[in-house]
Amino acid sequence: MAIKVNQATVVQWGRVVFHLDNAAFSKGFLHGREYYEIDATIEEPQRATNLTVEEVLRQIAIPDAKTGHYRFDREAIEHLEEYLGVLVGYLSGPLPVVVERSESEGM
Repeated sequence: MAIKVNQATVVQWGRVVFHLDNAAFSKGFLHGREYYEIDATIEEPQRATNLTVEEVLRQIAIPDAKTGHYRFDREAIEHLEEYLGVLVGYLSGPLPVVVERSESEGM
């Protein structure tokens, strides 16, 4: 189920109310949660209980074959907010969150 992203999206993240007040970050956050759900239930079910740093880094960065270090490609640099949103969303994938519109938008 796709969630419409707008500037007023807020996430109840445990005790924290996370205001997704950056459209690109918000879009990435919601995509990251979707990616985690797909991985954990269909493509990589072991990720529901076991997640490595390499698997997380590969969500937003490219490993350098020579050095083994990760780097952002040109697209990631140009869309940094969205990529960071994907990372935070993916890492919060196992957490129960409630996505809603802020009160200022007339929930």
